[in-house]
Amino acid sequence: MIQYEGAKFHPRLLLQRRGSVVPFSCMVALPGALLAVVLKLLPADIGWPLLGLDDKDTVTGVAWSSVISLLGFIIVFRTSQAYSRFWEGTASMYRMQGEWFNATSSLVAFCKLSKADKRDTFIFQHTLVRLVSLLNAVVLMDLSHSATGNQGSVSTSVRAFELELIDAEGIDRQSLLMINEVT
Repeated sequence: MIQYEGAKFHPRLLLQRRGSVVPFSCMVALPGALLAVVLKLLPADIGWPLLGLDDKDTVTGVAWSSVISLLGFIIVFRTSQAYSRFWEGTASMYRMQGEWFNATSSLVAFCKLSKADKRDTFIFQHTLVRLVSLLNAVVLMDLSHSATGNQGSVSTSVRAFELELIDAEGIDRQSLLMINEVT
């Protein structure tokens, strides 16, 4: 996929070979367009009988119903595809969050049997939960950023604080600055 910058779209981008659908669309549409031109230029007493049709009104009715049927099929197919992609993306997002929850739960459970100091274990567990909460928020903001195409100057990690987090103030400032630099 080609990533376009905000206001830098130019019509020549439509004709480039990589990422544009226009060249392929022209290859598909060109034979039908040429046939239509040939039939239009042929005299009516030669062109229609050549196709096995005798009446121009019959051709118009058949063409109209064919176009409407094809258009209806395309609309239904594309809507169905978009719907299934939406639900696949939603299910993947929830599956990802479930995997993070399982990993965090396992790490917290493993800490119960740790021989380390109780205070260090407590700090580790709480920091882990805060960081996973922040990770989830950063990913959700990144997904919303790519879905809307909004190319703002505010980084994803800063925008992540717009979502509900688990005690983000409990993470030290130096770690937050490092997370902001990475994202």
